Amino acid sequence: MGSAFSDWALFEGPLYMGANTSWEVIWTAVAAICCIVALIIGSRHELDAYKRMKNDK
Repeated sequence: MGSAFSDWALFEGPLYMGANTSWEVIWTAVAAICCIVALIIGSRHELDAYKRMKNDK
């Protein structure tokens, strides 16, 4: 994996090739959706565990 430049001082342009495109919004939305789904699943699991613990007493 060679590079076309030999010094960082010569480097120009974005490091991320998708910069300033619609992909930034898409990946941000995907990441946000994954976080929200994880929060919902975790919350449901904890609520179920709490109800089971309360009913066992």
